[in-house]
Amino acid sequence: MKYLDQLKRTNTIPNVIQEITSIFKGFEDDDYIPAIIEEGNFTADQGEDFYLKLVLKHQSIEIDGTWLKDNMEFHLEEPTKYDNTMDNSAFIHNVITYRKYKSRNLYQLNPLLVSDEINEYEYSNSNYVNAFCNDEYSNMQGLPVLKSNNDLKLLILKKIFNNFINDPKSNIYPKFELVAEFEYRTHSDHIKKTKSDIYKSSDAYIKIDRGESSVFVLGSIKVPLYKSNSKRKNRNIQVLDLKDLKPRMHNSSHYNGDTIEGFICFKSEVINILKEYYYFYDLQMVDQSNIENSYLVDVLRDKIVFWEAEYNKLPTSIKDKIDPFNFIPEDKKGIISEAMSSMQLEADWNWDKKLSPEYLLANLIRERAFNRAIDISLTFLEPKHKEDLKDFILKIEALTSIRLERFNTGADDVRQLISIRQGGTLEEPVDLKLLYQKYCYAIQMEYKK
Repeated sequence: MKYLDQLKRTNTIPNVIQEITSIFKGFEDDDYIPAIIEEGNFTADQGEDFYLKLVLKHQSIEIDGTWLKDNMEFHLEEPTKYDNTMDNSAFIHNVITYRKYKSRNLYQLNPLLVSDEINEYEYSNSNYVNAFCNDEYSNMQGLPVLKSNNDLKLLILKKIFNNFINDPKSNIYPKFELVAEFEYRTHSDHIKKTKSDIYKSSDAYIKIDRGESSVFVLGSIKVPLYKSNSKRKNRNIQVLDLKDLKPRMHNSSHYNGDTIEGFICFKSEVINILKEYYYFYDLQMVDQSNIENSYLVDVLRDKIVFWEAEYNKLPTSIKDKIDPFNFIPEDKKGIISEAMSSMQLEADWNWDKKLSPEYLLANLIRERAFNRAIDISLTFLEPKHKEDLKDFILKIEALTSIRLERFNTGADDVRQLISIRQGGTLEEPVDLKLLYQKYCYAIQMEYKK
């Protein structure tokens, strides 16, 4: 009863207004603010309760009453006049409305506020619509639009309002304001009586109804919104500019490889992070959770290289993990592979011919059996241990039906590969990378027949 206890200690209307606005100031550094608060239990004889909901009101409309919108009300309206008085309810919207689903009322974000950044998923709870907001380039689930916790009935993601609430002095539209509408019912008459039980200012309208043994306080109060920053920021990493290969700071504003393109290099150990989230094929990595998300990447012997535009498309959570591995190579020659240069800078139709053996096979599989390959989690990364190579061989054989026994079993390389596949021991040290590349080349030659 956190907020109800605070209201019980107020004794003036200005104190009530201060308590309501302080609720939202308390969420200044959070991604969410309260959308609905329900506390307490009021009966005709005893108890008290507190209810609060949010509405969006256009800045041009004054608060000249309270409960500007009925609870959960949602419908399209026309601005109309009654007795020469304008009804402005068409420019006031409940933030939360109801959705009828299988004879149940689910809380939902008002459909008028839904944008292309919001996607719904299967309804996995019985209280609110399972919607998520993603304002990043990659197709990903994002953050839940609505959620609840033990203390609050319903919380809403603040960035939902970023497109609606703008500085009155700016030339950015639309210009709405956030208003908290509340009702506080109690049997304790602790709020001082004044000449009028109606308080009105440019930011609030409070009405007090006093009965024989009860007091109802209703109000509509403008509340602050400390916006979540939706603008993409330049990150604290260094980029090698495409024109002169000189280091510069990151530019987050482009996604299409235009004239300000550059290279972002990471130390090789970053692959241990990326492989947890992506499959690697020829010159791209594919999101394990959503194969529609793919990114050009060059996996080289001593580094991992992204084009700046491709790096910008990565989810923020991934950037946060890999940014500490950013570096500027001492040797600026050979920043990207011959195949990547051929594809992206020379527009060579035969760029794939310049791929290394493992990526030649990856390219062929991506063209012929990509979905099946993803189903078995096939990825093309240099094996660090015999177990890695064994796993790779078993997946290739399952996908292509090309078993090692099809080749010359008397050859040393084939015998070693069979031993690795069977989990046996090797009689002599083996260069796993070379053996891996030889195997990929042989499979690729056989598979493309």
